[in-house]
Amino acid sequence: MMANEVSMDDVRHLTEQHYQSFLQARLAGAKALARLDAAMQARHALLPMPLTLRELALLPQLCDASLLALARSPHGGHWSRDDIGDMDPAMALAGDAAYADFSRAILKDAAAHIAAIHAGQLPYVADAAFATADSGVLARAARVASYRDDAWFAPVIATLLPQVCVAPGTAKSAPSQSLAMALGHGVETIPTQASLAALRTALEQVRHAGVRKKLERNLKPAEKALRARSALPGLIGVS
Repeated sequence: MMANEVSMDDVRHLTEQHYQSFLQARLAGAKALARLDAAMQARHALLPMPLTLRELALLPQLCDASLLALARSPHGGHWSRDDIGDMDPAMALAGDAAYADFSRAILKDAAAHIAAIHAGQLPYVADAAFATADSGVLARAARVASYRDDAWFAPVIATLLPQVCVAPGTAKSAPSQSLAMALGHGVETIPTQASLAALRTALEQVRHAGVRKKLERNLKPAEKALRARSALPGLIGVS
């Protein structure tokens, strides 16, 4: 079998924990890296994940601490109150310039994409604005920006969070339930003034009952966490 040819067993094995697979492949050499790339492409053909592939292409640029944080944590993408007390890999990634730049790029792209859907420039399909497999990547990028408290993040989250929660027009569906809830968890665990304001706006606009219920659970803990964070200004901001 060629390095770029993989079986379905390879696809399952290599892609279920692809950060660990990347570290192992990097040690094994070019053929192993090509095999991992082929497995990820095959998984993408079955389960679209374009942002996950963009992140995979970034991994060689990250420092060892960032790679280890991703590989060690079972909470690499989705993060919730149940994970508080464990190490959020976004904390390590916030100090990595390459990942910070990546976070800025994909979040700005995501905000522009959802704005185009709401403007009627792109078709609306419920729960199809972003690949479900990519919601964790976007949510982690938002947490990275929140840990850094980067100025560019305020207008991006002000667009992305409310608009991903509500359909254009009057439909009660949402462009992406998975991303809406993942972003809500991120606001709860590491809020900024801008992300908390975006959460409140989302709650004013959301029509999907399930999404509303989830976001309502994030609000009070986010308010409490922001008060605690504001009391420690020396811990806010990386740049």
